[in-house]
Amino acid sequence: MTSRGDLADLVRRAAEAQANRHEGLVVAALRGERSAVHGTGSTGGTGSTPDGDTLFQIGSVTKVFTTLALAAAVTRREITIDTPVDDLLGMPSPTADPPITLGHLAAHSSGLPRLPPGVLLRGLRQRSDPYRGFGPDDLVTGYSRARSRARPGRRFRYSNFGVALLGEALARHAGTSWDRLVAAEVTGPLGLRDTVPHVRPDQQDRRATGHSARRRPVPDWDLGAVAPAGGLWSSAHDVLLFLGAHLEPGGSEVPDALRLVQQPRFRANRWMRLCLGWMLTPLRRSGRSVLWHNGGTGGFSSFAGFQPETGAGVVVLSNTARSVDRAGMGLLEELVHGAATP
Repeated sequence: MTSRGDLADLVRRAAEAQANRHEGLVVAALRGERSAVHGTGSTGGTGSTPDGDTLFQIGSVTKVFTTLALAAAVTRREITIDTPVDDLLGMPSPTADPPITLGHLAAHSSGLPRLPPGVLLRGLRQRSDPYRGFGPDDLVTGYSRARSRARPGRRFRYSNFGVALLGEALARHAGTSWDRLVAAEVTGPLGLRDTVPHVRPDQQDRRATGHSARRRPVPDWDLGAVAPAGGLWSSAHDVLLFLGAHLEPGGSEVPDALRLVQQPRFRANRWMRLCLGWMLTPLRRSGRSVLWHNGGTGGFSSFAGFQPETGAGVVVLSNTARSVDRAGMGLLEELVHGAATP
């Protein structure tokens, strides 16, 4: 049986192994009822060491919050996974047969390009904040002009554009904004007080400053209408709570939605399947499958993953634009198969 000290030591070693690569870093893990958090480096603002309450922009880990909002609406039977996105946006799909569905957008099988039309050129002009000024009208207009690169449901094609459209479609269906939708469907029911699209005044002193891969301070990204695909801020404690809800759905206010997002829907390749937002891959040593997602913006990187059968979960957040995937997946494997396995 793993002791609290064993888990804390694994987390500490995982964080310290990455310390030289990141301005600041927080690693957090849970195993059953036990959890541990360790921070290294600097928040970059006050110069203090980041901890479980420090706020980071979590990039594409935001996607699994948006897809959980989808699952919540599906489990209430308001819409289905197979509802065409056209029905919610009120405009024709780039492909008429079959139409692009909400499920296609959530599982990256819509065939839509990675970025909305026009964003790449915009990004070249304003590299420090490539999505700034890109609004909902730009997003929907881009959808009307987009060309599907593959028949929906046939191929995996990772698409920020697709998940941004999903968020906008769900918000329009609910008659609200994506910000309020996520608060009502996800962060509110799960008690995630520090997971927000915009850092509140009362959170400012806990906010990390983003850094480039060379560890130079950089401006925060304002993702505009692409926020459903990457715009949330959160803390290690909040993301750990989020993973814990997935591991024990019955203890939450949205158990059916939490179970639904974990069901495989589409095979991307030999090694990876797509659920609703989550990616499902086997670990090398144990062969057990883990659900995970990573993220990155101009000054931050993130990883969140969990293994349902063993009750293991890992969060890694950094205020540096360097991948933390290896650290996150490595620790998750340790928890599942290594010294921390009962």
